[in-house]
Amino acid sequence: MDGVLVLIVLFALVVIAGAIAGLIALTKVSALQHDVASLKKQLNEIVKKTSIQESQYVVRDFTEHQKDVSNNEEGHSDSPRVEQANPINVIVSKPALANQTSAAHSLAKKRSSSRVDAFIKKFKVEFQQNWMTWIGGIALAFGGIFLAKYSLDAGLLSPSLRLTLGGLFGISLITVAEYLHRKGVVFEGFNNYIPAALAGGGFISCFALTLLAYSSYSMLSPTTAFVLLAVIALTASSMALRLGPLLAVLGIVGAYSVPLWVNTGSGNLVALLTYIGFVTLSAVLVAQKVKRNWLWYLLWAGHVGWYWVALSVINAHQYWIVGVFALLSVIGLIAMMRLGITLRLLEYRSHSLKRLLKLQPDHPLLLAIVVPLLFTIVISMASVQWQIVMVCLIVMLLFLVLQNSRWDLWQGLALLIAVLLVVTQHNYTIGSNDHLFIFKNIYGLGLLLGIGFCVYGLYFGARYYKRLSFHLVAAFSLFALIATLYTLTSEQDLAVAYSLWTVLLLLGSGVLIKCAHNAHTQWQQFSYWVGANANVTLCLTMLLADSGLTLALAIQVLVISYLVKRKNVPMPHWPIKALVAGVLARLTFAPWIESYTDLTLLSMHWSIVVYPIAVGLFWFAAKLWQKTDMKIWLEGAALHCLALFITTETSYQLVGHYPQLGSLSFYEQVLLSCNWLTLGCVYLYRGQSAGQLGKLYTIAGLILSALAGLLLLNTTLNENPLLTSLYVGETPVFNWVIVMWLIPSALALWLAKLVKPINAQLSKITLAVAGVLTAIAITALIRQYWQGAYIYLGKTTSDAELYSYSIIWLMLGALVVISGHLKQQLLLQKVGLGILGAVIVKVFLIDMASLTGLLKAISFIGLGLSLVGLSWLFQKLRSKAQVS
Repeated sequence: MDGVLVLIVLFALVVIAGAIAGLIALTKVSALQHDVASLKKQLNEIVKKTSIQESQYVVRDFTEHQKDVSNNEEGHSDSPRVEQANPINVIVSKPALANQTSAAHSLAKKRSSSRVDAFIKKFKVEFQQNWMTWIGGIALAFGGIFLAKYSLDAGLLSPSLRLTLGGLFGISLITVAEYLHRKGVVFEGFNNYIPAALAGGGFISCFALTLLAYSSYSMLSPTTAFVLLAVIALTASSMALRLGPLLAVLGIVGAYSVPLWVNTGSGNLVALLTYIGFVTLSAVLVAQKVKRNWLWYLLWAGHVGWYWVALSVINAHQYWIVGVFALLSVIGLIAMMRLGITLRLLEYRSHSLKRLLKLQPDHPLLLAIVVPLLFTIVISMASVQWQIVMVCLIVMLLFLVLQNSRWDLWQGLALLIAVLLVVTQHNYTIGSNDHLFIFKNIYGLGLLLGIGFCVYGLYFGARYYKRLSFHLVAAFSLFALIATLYTLTSEQDLAVAYSLWTVLLLLGSGVLIKCAHNAHTQWQQFSYWVGANANVTLCLTMLLADSGLTLALAIQVLVISYLVKRKNVPMPHWPIKALVAGVLARLTFAPWIESYTDLTLLSMHWSIVVYPIAVGLFWFAAKLWQKTDMKIWLEGAALHCLALFITTETSYQLVGHYPQLGSLSFYEQVLLSCNWLTLGCVYLYRGQSAGQLGKLYTIAGLILSALAGLLLLNTTLNENPLLTSLYVGETPVFNWVIVMWLIPSALALWLAKLVKPINAQLSKITLAVAGVLTAIAITALIRQYWQGAYIYLGKTTSDAELYSYSIIWLMLGALVVISGHLKQQLLLQKVGLGILGAVIVKVFLIDMASLTGLLKAISFIGLGLSLVGLSWLFQKLRSKAQVS
C-alpha cells in the first residue's frame, strides 16, 4: 500500500511540474502573440491613415474642379460651355472617384458572398493561435469528469471525501479563471480564452459531481440537487457573459456529455431530463447574450438528441415526463429564442405562404420535437397522460401563433394533432343501449376540439382578417374532426350519431356562409364557401353509402372550380389536383375492395351510377378552366373514369364480378382486350393535344395497347374458337367473333395511324396485325354462319361453305383493288391483288380438287390464265401510278 501511495505522490509531482512548465511556455507564447498582434494593429492604422489622406486629396481636387466649372458657366451663360478646369485635376479626380465607387461595390459583393469562408478562415486562425488553450481547457474538463468516474471505481476514499475533493478541484478552476479575468494584464487581447477554458473545466466538474452525489450516492435530496444544478447552470451562464463564447462552448458540450461519462445505471428518466433541461436553460440564456448563432445549433443538437433517447426508452408510467419535457422544449428552444423570456408579442401582420414556409430554424426544430412525440403516441397504447399532453400541445401552439404571425402554419399542425388525438386514443367500447356515447370520452372530446378550433379561427380571423390561416381553421376544423369520428364509428352506431353531427355541420355551414358574405378579402370568402360546402357534403356522405363520399369529393371539385372562377380567386392549382388525385385513387381501387362488391346506389349497382356521374362532374369542371393546364388535368380525370367504367362494368355485367387478372375467362379476356385497346387509342389521341401531360398520356396509351395485344395473342393461340370448342353465339354477324377479332382489327388500324409519328416501324407492324385480324374475323364470320355456335375446324365443311369463302373473298379482293386504284395507293392495290391471287389458288386447288380428266386440265389452264391476267393488271396499275 505504501508503494502505491509513493507512486501516486510521484505521479502527482510529475503532473504538477508539467503543468507549471506548460504554463510558463504558454505565458511566453502568449506574450509573443501579443507583440505580433500589436505590430499588426499599428501597421493597419498606418495603412488606413494613408488611404484616408489620399481620398481627401482626391475629393478636394474634384470639389475645386466642380466649383471652377460652375463659375465658368455662370460667367458665360450665353457662350458655349468650355471646360477651364485644370486638366491634371480632372484626370486625377474622375478615375479616382470611379475607382472608389467600383471598389465599394466589389467589396460589398465580396463580403455578402463569402461570409462562410470568412467564418471558417477566422476559426482556423483562432485555432492556430489558441489551440493549446482550447486543448488545455478540454483536458481540464475531461480531468474533472474522469475524476468523478474514478471516485466510483477506485474506492480508495469515502464517497463524501471523493466528492468534496472533486468539488474543490472544480471550484479552484473557476476561482483561478475569475482571478485571471479580473487581472486582465497577461492575457489582454486574447479574448479571455485561458480563463474561459479553466472556468469551463471547473463547471463541468461541478455538474458531474452534483449529479453523481444525487443519483449514485443519494447524498442529496431531489430538491437540493435541483437547486445545486440550477446554481451551477446560472453561474456558468453569468461567467460566459463575461468570459466569451469559449466558456459557453465548453460548458454546453461538457454539460450535455456528462450522462455519457458518468453513467449511474439507475435508469432515472426524471433526473436525466431535469438535468438536460437546466443545461438547456443556461445555454439559452448564454446564447441570447453572447449573440453567436452556432451556440443555438449546439444546444439544439444536445437537447433534441437526449430527448430522442428518452423517447426510445420510455415506458407507460413515464408518458407525462416526456410530454412535459417536449412542451418545455418548444417554449425554451423556439418561443424564448424569438419572443424572449416573457413571450412577448412579436408580430401580427400577415405573410405569404412562401415566406411562412421559409422560416428557419423554427419549423425544422418544431418538427424534430413534435413528430417523434406523435410517432411514439401512435405506436403506444391509449392513455390519459397522452391525451393531456396532446391537448396542452394544441393549446400551446395556438397561443404561440397569436404571439408571432410567422408561425401561422402551426395552426394546421395543431389541427393535425387534434385528429391524431381522436384516432390514437379511441378505445371506448359503445354499449348496446348507450345512446349518449357521442358525448362521452373521445367522441365528446372530438366535438369540443372541433367547435373550439372553429370558434378560435372565427374570433381571431375577425381580429386579424388578413391572416388566412385563421379563416382556414375556422372553415375546416369542424369538418375534419367530425369526419374523423365518422370513420371510427360502426354502421349501427351512425344512426345515433348522424342527427347530432348533421345539426352541428349545418349550423357550421350557416355561420360560414354568413362570414363569407361579410368577408374582407377574396381568399377569406373563398375559404368560407368551400368550408360550408364541405360540411354539407359530409352530411350527404354520412347519409349515403361509401360511394357517396367519392361523389361528394367529386362534387367538391366542381364547386371549388365554380367558386374560383366566379369570385376570380387567384388560387394555386395544386390543392384541386390533390383532391382530384384522391377521388381517382378511390375510384380506381374501389372495385377490388370487398365492401364495394355488393354495394348498391339508387337500387342499382354502384359502379353504373358513380362512374358516369364522376365523368360528368369532371367534364363540367374542366369547362370552367378554359386555357389553363387544369382543363387538361380534369379532362384526363374524366377520361380515366370513363376507362374505369368501361373496364369494370362490362366485366361485371358479363360474369357478375369485376375483372380478376389472375383468373380471366375467355369472354373476360375478349372484352378486356377490346376495352384496353380502345382506351389506349383514346389516350394516344388525347396525348396529341394534352400539352405537358401529353407524354403521360402517350405512355399510358402504349401500355394499354401492349396489354391488349398480349390478351389478343393469348386468345388467338390458347383459347381460339377456331381451334377449340368455345361458344361464340348463334346469331350470324352479331356474336363474339366481332368482339374478338373484327373490332380489334379496326382499332389496330387507328392505332397504326396514332403511333406513326412516334415510331414508323411500329406503325407498319401494327398495320400488318390489323390485316391479319381482319382476315381471321371475316373467315370466322363466314364459318359461324354455316356452323352455328361452335366453329372449330374439326367440324365437317360443306361445299357451299367452301364456295362462299371464295365468292366473298373474291369480291373483297376486287373491292380493295378498285379502292386502291381510286385512291392511288399502291399498297392497297398490292393487298387486293394478293387477296385475288389467294382466292384463285384456293378455288382451283381446293374447291375443284374433286374434278378429274378434262375438267381438271381446264381448271389448271384457267388458273394459269387468271394468274397471268392478275399479273398484267398489276403491271398496268403500277405503270399508271409511276406516270402520275
